[in-house]
Amino acid sequence: MAEKKRNPYNVAIVLFVAFGSLAFGYSVGIISTTLAQPSFISYFQLDTRSNRAAVEGAMSGLYTAGGLVGALSSSLLADRFGRKRVIFGASIVATIGGALQGGSVNLGMFIFVRFVSGFGVGLILVLIPMYQTEVSPPHSRGLMVGLHGAVITFGFASGSWIGYGFFFVDANGAQWRVPLVLQAVPPLVLSVGVLFLPESPRWLISKDRDDAALKIVQRLHRDVDDPDNSFAYREYTQIRQQYDIDKQNDVSWKEMFVKPSYRKRIIIGFTVMFASQTTGTTVISNYQGLLYGALGFDASKTLLLGSCWITLAFFGNCFNALTLDRIGRVRALQCGWIGDIIALIGECVAFSNYLETGTRAAAIASVVFLFLHIFFFSFNVDATSYVYVSEIFPTHIRAKGMAISISGYFISLLIYLEVSPTAFGAVQWKFYLYFLCTMCIFIIPTFFYFPETKGLSLEEINRLFNDEVTGVHLYGDNDEKGNPVIEEEVASS
Repeated sequence: MAEKKRNPYNVAIVLFVAFGSLAFGYSVGIISTTLAQPSFISYFQLDTRSNRAAVEGAMSGLYTAGGLVGALSSSLLADRFGRKRVIFGASIVATIGGALQGGSVNLGMFIFVRFVSGFGVGLILVLIPMYQTEVSPPHSRGLMVGLHGAVITFGFASGSWIGYGFFFVDANGAQWRVPLVLQAVPPLVLSVGVLFLPESPRWLISKDRDDAALKIVQRLHRDVDDPDNSFAYREYTQIRQQYDIDKQNDVSWKEMFVKPSYRKRIIIGFTVMFASQTTGTTVISNYQGLLYGALGFDASKTLLLGSCWITLAFFGNCFNALTLDRIGRVRALQCGWIGDIIALIGECVAFSNYLETGTRAAAIASVVFLFLHIFFFSFNVDATSYVYVSEIFPTHIRAKGMAISISGYFISLLIYLEVSPTAFGAVQWKFYLYFLCTMCIFIIPTFFYFPETKGLSLEEINRLFNDEVTGVHLYGDNDEKGNPVIEEEVASS
């Protein structure tokens, strides 16, 4: 059978829910520039507070803590209420949180609504790639789910450029309130539009709503070259039979860590998300002001360099999404992580040389390696990480698995964002050595422990983990009645 075309309706759905990705990216990007706005600093009297570092840490820390709680809550909510309803609820929470940040009248209110926003976008960060994965066809799932990472960085870049632009606005309140209120726009649009999108067919099947699931699968895969919807019916049959196999075991949280195939998925998913931030990307993106300031750049140039850095990340994510179905998930991770190791080595050499000599050339070299770092990360890792962790779990445990995996992202943020200012102040460039050495360890299991998933349906991926798999193949034969031929599949335990 010839390769299936991308259904425009399917692509439109995946693109629209990426408003959630935009909401997350913008909320992360705007806070770094907000903390540098003179009117924000004066309004909350940060310049006169002896505990300024602790207060700014609380602003970031509670947001991340909210994200962690949201990510872990997504499992129960998504399985019980469905992907659509939880996306709607999370969007409302993120909308309220963003609006109240811009309208904060005191420090306590601002810090509290940062937690609220974090909870909303934490849910979104899990639910968007989960939904995209469950409605995307296997031959272009890398591209369609990879859009999640691309749009996150677009939101991050938008926040950086908008913050940079408002740095020159001579209006005390508007300088920081307007950029913060804009956080509410993407989730508000998503909350309205998601009501008109189809539910995940895989969730519908898990609730025995087979007729509704079949209609949605047919709509997602409608193709003039397949007037009988044979591909759609084959995928529907595969999903239905695979779920019947999987649901025989009621999977508890304990079972997620006890059964070898589930435990392996958990280890891979958590490692991918945690290790991807251990490249140092999170620290660089959140503390660019500190890093560029240490290299002798003023506030304006620091904001400009930060905006250019994240803009490069957006283009890199677009490339990552476009090539992922050809390159493969594991190879992309390997290229990106090895490249970041090389960039960290160069950064250590350049930064240490600048501290010794103070030359302009050493400062520029250090900036170049920071840009080289995001080049390797964005062109290979960022979109890949969300695609990979969203597809390695079977439907009946996908919500649990993704909740645990994405929690690795937020846990890494809580650790690294808390210790980084102190670490850079105490050991300066030597802090990069931690990321360098740790990544040298994380890269090793990708060569023998991480299975490649490109081109496989979500149900067929089970075979890579030695789980029982349905005998229905997407590109197999039909019987005389047009039904998919089911081959006997002997599963390993």
